[in-house]
Amino acid sequence: MDWRSPLLAVGGSLEQVAFVVRDLAAAQRFFGERMGVPRFYVIEDFGKRANGKTFRGRPADHNFSIAIAYSGNTQIELIQHISGETTYREYLERRGEGPHHLGFFLHEPARYDGALDELKRGGLSVLQSGALGDARYTYFDTEKAIGAIMEIVLLGPEARELMARVKRGDF
Repeated sequence: MDWRSPLLAVGGSLEQVAFVVRDLAAAQRFFGERMGVPRFYVIEDFGKRANGKTFRGRPADHNFSIAIAYSGNTQIELIQHISGETTYREYLERRGEGPHHLGFFLHEPARYDGALDELKRGGLSVLQSGALGDARYTYFDTEKAIGAIMEIVLLGPEARELMARVKRGDF
């Protein structure tokens, strides 16, 4: 596989750095007080509300909460595993808290589907996927190759507007 192709498949630039944490509130305090990240937009029980969830190729029943904020143009995502089988639980058990994945946002369904196909054709396996509202997300197993998991996110119009509001601090 040409290792340029995953990035060529998603296009654009890296937009998100995500961390798996044990305590969402404590992580928000750390990023606010020590790293200067403004307040976070929290989505409790994101995993419970998501649909079409998979984990390692099987339907999944899991739950997690997230908090998102921006540092300049980069989205910082904090994820707290709550229940079930997730890539977050695996990461916590194997490595503890820390940087989990790099996120790439796409806005067109055809581009998202094309990126998914290209990454799969390149030999990357899907770890976890799901959807919430008009957003879809898929995690690919790139940890051995680059030290982090890669996430591809399709942001529909509602999800893009939410991200813009979070970036402006308008929530």
